[in-house]
Amino acid sequence: MVRLRAAVRALDEVDVTGWDDSALNDHLDEISQTLCAIDAQLTRVADAVRARGFRIAEPLAA
Repeated sequence: MVRLRAAVRALDEVDVTGWDDSALNDHLDEISQTLCAIDAQLTRVADAVRARGFRIAEPLAA
């Protein structure tokens, strides 16, 4: 759980909204590859949880 929370905190620190188009374009391949890898790992973990009969539920909004 510590590693999952650390991953979330690390992603919280990524903010591309302030990047200009040139900077975003320069890093687009790396961003795309990284986001796809993150997605694959999240899917793997979620599928393993679901395979054991548990449900992934979003927290209720405050």
